[in-house]
Order: sequence, then structure tokens, then C-alpha cells
Amino acid sequence: MMNNNSRSRKSTTKSNSPVSKTGQTRLLKKRLLRAGEENLLEGRERILVAARSCFARQGFACTSIKDIQVESGFSRGNLYHHFKTKEDIVHAIITQNLGRFCAQVEKTLLELKDRNLSLGDVIHELAFLAEQITKGPGRGMAFHVWSLAMVDPDIRTTMLACFENIRSALEAKIVALMTQGKIKKSKNTQELSVTLFGLVIPAFTVQSVFMEDKAVDSKQYAQCLEQIFTT
Repeated sequence: MMNNNSRSRKSTTKSNSPVSKTGQTRLLKKRLLRAGEENLLEGRERILVAARSCFARQGFACTSIKDIQVESGFSRGNLYHHFKTKEDIVHAIITQNLGRFCAQVEKTLLELKDRNLSLGDVIHELAFLAEQITKGPGRGMAFHVWSLAMVDPDIRTTMLACFENIRSALEAKIVALMTQGKIKKSKNTQELSVTLFGLVIPAFTVQSVFMEDKAVDSKQYAQCLEQIFTT
């Protein structure tokens, strides 16, 4: 019969075996790797938050990589570990903004899909989302994105993919409104969706920023467009 001391020695021997140690080492490496990845993501996001604050306070052109470093509290080497240039930071922020905005628009369109809404109601919902771009500290972000998209192929590709998602969702809504008899039927649904996108997103944003005291809010904008369409 095996006594308690024998069991204890056997258990100790088993836990100290090469196989057991190898398994423990692999588990430790996985945990360290996961922790390292989480730290990288947290550090990256911290830098982006700092950059947003600097851009909002000083503008893009007047913000240096040093400003972002000081705002983030990171050392220069730590910051460069995440981003090599200010342009890399700007690109990351633009990608985030476009993704969030497109997700908001698509969510709104999905929510509107099964509701009995007029074209004016749809325009109002989209104009309201566009209105958020022109408010707050990120007021100038949209125009900076547009200007960069003219010269930076990566930003342009990201922007086009995002806007195409919005356009295709708009086309689906237009087809649904035609089926319901809310707007006149047409074979040119793609052209209609492109036109509607241009009127609601870029055009609303431009008038909101540059018309100053003459600018209209999202509700007024939707009412005016609906009046033009139904005249």
C-alpha cells in the first residue's frame, strides 16, 4: 500500500517533470504575449487621444510630433514605437473617424428600413448625422480628410470604401421607398443614391460651416430639400 509520503513524492516528481515545465513555460509565454498586445493597443489609443486633443486645440498644421508626445506623456522612443510620423497618426485617426461615421450611418439606415418614412425623414436623419461632424472640437476634421484624400492614395481608398457603403445603403433605401410608392420609380437608382449622398453629406457640411449665420440646421435642411424634390 502506498503511504502519504509516497503519494507526495510522486506528485512532486510529476509536477517537476520536463513535460510539465514545458507546458507551464508555453502558458506563461502566451500570457506575456497577450499582455504585451493589450499594452500596445492601450498605448496606441492613448497617443491617438492625445493627438485629437492637440489637433482640436492647435490645428493640424501647427501640431508637431513633440506636442503629441508631451500630451500623451510618453517618451519619444515609446511614441515612435507606435507611430513613425505625424502623418501616420493622422491616418489612424481618419480611419477611426470614417469607420465610426459609416457605422453610424449604416445603423441609422437599417433602423429606418422597416419604418414608414418619407424621403424627407430619411434626409433629416442623415443630415443630423452630418451635423455632428461640424460641431465640437473635431469641427475641421472632415475638410482635412477631404484635402488629404486628394493626395494620399491610402486615405482616399479608405474614404471611398466607407462612402460606397453609405451610397449602397442609400440605394437600398431608395428602392424600398419606390416600392412603397413614396417616390417616383426610376431605373437610375445608382445615380439617385450618388446625388442624394452628395446633397446630404458633403453639401450639408459645407453650408453648415461656411454659411455662418445663414446656415440651416439638419431639420431645416431636410425640409428645404424635400420642398425642392416635391415641387
